[in-house]
Amino acid sequence: MPDITETPEALISLQDVLDLIAERRGKRIAASTWRSYVAREQAPKPVKYQGREPLYSPTEIIDWIDERPGPGRWASSRTQ
Repeated sequence: MPDITETPEALISLQDVLDLIAERRGKRIAASTWRSYVAREQAPKPVKYQGREPLYSPTEIIDWIDERPGPGRWASSRTQ
């Protein structure tokens, strides 16, 4: 995984996004789950493509991870 602390605007691959989520949240998600989030506009879209590979802004991804509610939070806030 690239060192994003030194070059925050260097774009990262889908695998880097998944690794970053696992590192910061302690839980890995599948690539298909991530693509589903992006398709439903629940996660940042790729900044550009290199061939067919989507590339993302690490700053946007980190902000998304840090602002995302934890597991179960939505269900616990629902009225019964």
